[in-house]
Amino acid sequence: MESTNTDSASLRRTDTASIYIPSPGSNIAIDKLPAGINEFVTKNYSGYQIKSATSDPLCQGGDAIDVAITKSGVPNLSVIFRPDGQFVQQEEDVLLSTAPQKISDALKTKYAGYTAGKQIEKLILADKSVQYLVDLTKNKVSKEVIFSAEGNVVCESK
Repeated sequence: MESTNTDSASLRRTDTASIYIPSPGSNIAIDKLPAGINEFVTKNYSGYQIKSATSDPLCQGGDAIDVAITKSGVPNLSVIFRPDGQFVQQEEDVLLSTAPQKISDALKTKYAGYTAGKQIEKLILADKSVQYLVDLTKNKVSKEVIFSAEGNVVCESK
């Protein structure tokens, strides 16, 4: 994965105007994004282009903007922002087998009977901490669970 320069100075909001966030999963026009988002991507993800933006609520609550970015020859990423343009996290699809063993252990003990997909999301938060989002299903019940790298449940949503 390409290294990014997301030092604390670059994480400050550069655009104080919030935008209206439509219902979850709705597209947001790229030209309607807060200016700070475009500036953040240009500064911290050299060579990446903004492909799309959608509304996607945070597991812990609150509105967010999921900005899909692409660059030839490297994995696609999503960068997540609050409506005011504040960076929250980077998301990258990875194989479940690449997650720390503590997450596999937690899935077996805390979510016995649930099935996890082979692909999960590795989340790198603004403070550089790492978390993992796992989609789980059991019969007709689906949920997203976010784990810390230590295997602790950070958030669960249905």
